[in-house]
Amino acid sequence: MLLKTFKQLFNKPKIKSSAWNAAGSGRRFFHFQPELGSINNLLSQNLEILRSRSRDMVRKNPYAANIIDTIVSNSIGTGIKPQSKARDGEFRKKVQELWLKWTDEADSSGVSNFYELQALVCRSMIEGGE
Repeated sequence: MLLKTFKQLFNKPKIKSSAWNAAGSGRRFFHFQPELGSINNLLSQNLEILRSRSRDMVRKNPYAANIIDTIVSNSIGTGIKPQSKARDGEFRKKVQELWLKWTDEADSSGVSNFYELQALVCRSMIEGGE
């Protein structure tokens, strides 16, 4: 009898909690009212404001600009550098020459090469959501 009472006192059922803090409840989440819509719907309502603020932040805040530079550098690196796997060595050499020639002419305005365009695409994607 005494053992049964002891177990009842010290083996109280634990309060059910979530494995994730964000899924929990309590006073910290009392005022937290998350949006329930899809990400596309939420973004489309405020896309112009978000994009302009993001671009403005990168222009005016050196920390934001450095973060973008770091992400682009780590994502793109030296860029896509394809190599032919053709068995004929002469053909492979000609393909490589043509590729290198094209990379310099990839930008129709002649400002950037192919590798700079890759970095520009990544930067636009991160900074403006393009």
